Amino acid sequence: MTGVGIRTTDAYNFLADEVSGVENVGFCKSDAYNFVQRERRALIDSGDAISLSKVLQDRQSEDNMFSYDIQTDEMNRLISFIWIDGHSKIDYDCFGDVIVFDTTYRLNKYNLACAPFIVVNHHWQNIFVGGAFIATETIESFCWVFETFLRFVGGKQPTTIFTDQDQAMAVAIERTFPTSRHRLCQWHILKKAPSKVPAFNNDKVVRSLFYYCMSKCDSEIEFEKSWSDMISKGNLEDNRWLRDLYKIRMRWTTAFNKSCLDLGILSTQRSESANNILHGCSKATSSLVECYVGLDKLTSNWRRSEHDEDFRCKHGSVTPKIQHCHLLKHISKIYTRKSFSIFEQSYMDVAIGVCVVEESRISENLVVYATQHCESAGDNKRWFVTVDSTNFDANCSCMGFQTKGVLCKHILRVYNHSNVKQIPVKYILNRFTLKAKKGMYLSKEARPKDFDSNLVFRNHMRRFTYDLTRRVEDCKLAKEYLYGVFIEVAKKVDEIVDEDEMMREG
Repeated sequence: MTGVGIRTTDAYNFLADEVSGVENVGFCKSDAYNFVQRERRALIDSGDAISLSKVLQDRQSEDNMFSYDIQTDEMNRLISFIWIDGHSKIDYDCFGDVIVFDTTYRLNKYNLACAPFIVVNHHWQNIFVGGAFIATETIESFCWVFETFLRFVGGKQPTTIFTDQDQAMAVAIERTFPTSRHRLCQWHILKKAPSKVPAFNNDKVVRSLFYYCMSKCDSEIEFEKSWSDMISKGNLEDNRWLRDLYKIRMRWTTAFNKSCLDLGILSTQRSESANNILHGCSKATSSLVECYVGLDKLTSNWRRSEHDEDFRCKHGSVTPKIQHCHLLKHISKIYTRKSFSIFEQSYMDVAIGVCVVEESRISENLVVYATQHCESAGDNKRWFVTVDSTNFDANCSCMGFQTKGVLCKHILRVYNHSNVKQIPVKYILNRFTLKAKKGMYLSKEARPKDFDSNLVFRNHMRRFTYDLTRRVEDCKLAKEYLYGVFIEVAKKVDEIVDEDEMMREG
């Protein structure tokens, strides 16, 4: 079963179901993992591993910020490898707040799990920021991948990481990403639901309640009520799959993740889109080198798409649909074309989709506005927006800004109601703007707090200079200017260092 791409844990569970319980299988899950691991280790050709190592070394000689590592077993045979190039490190610094990590793609000669790290850039495009191939999906294997990745990116943990529903991966994330929010792919859960809960196939009420629990509840209380209604109406009290899913509800329902940035991503679909493309880059007979080269080509294609969109943003202005709206004009000059399109759609919904039904002052400066969706006139559901009239700081009960990073339509409706002409700076995240990748290492906010550490300082400056040199590659004048500045800086640094050494010796 594992030979045709089925994961070890799924194969074991299938066998357990076939013989009515794990006690009748004849071996435990760890035995299965050990067996599969031995089989895969024996398969990886030593010549292929040597060729891969040579390719990675050559790449590192071309890109001094390229990092890679290879994991071997007690016989010094390759079992996993991971890599990240300099460009990806810059991208991770800019957009590494939300990561999608998926291991469902396995089309290669050794049936290794392909595990790309994917983020979303300021154009809402997929960006590849590192990749790994893993022989066995065990806690130890995932810990090695995550710890190595963190070492490559300077220890910066993501705010949120999306994965599929794998217990070993969940444990590894808890150990290596303690400050990150671990979220599960809703697509995988929804795909399993019809086979695990037959009622979903013929009961529209139960099915709609389940969908509502996934992503429509605005609070934990609302989730609990909706979940209880679903269980009750479908007579699902004895469904083991739903009971197990409920135990980890904080990982898959949006109701328990309102305070954490996730960019509105509900599944690993972005990683799966990479898997679809990988079908053209690799096949069942592909070697390790061919797999790596295929992913490298995919990365280049995605970067080319980003570059094309950068060009469109730079050389083409955006015309708001409402041309006399000061607020839209203001934001159109700041956001990228795609980010502005998303913002504009929310603002357009304000005109026809949201209304202010009540307002009350709770202090001299604070006003609470009750908003309601216009098409839901018979529904009592409301969203409450609190606004400080001195600086227009706003907070909505839907917490859309906290999760998506873009102001929700309820706050925009209140801003429109209050004739606010500019979005406060604090609500414009740099990651969505035209300047998301420019000056990344110049601002005081971007400077690491621990500059006393030589390692932190060196990593920061390497990224800074790498980013500068990459940006002048196509401009001869900029190259000459940058080189001249570096010479002057080098002379000044030598003077300062020499003077400092003399003072210490004295």
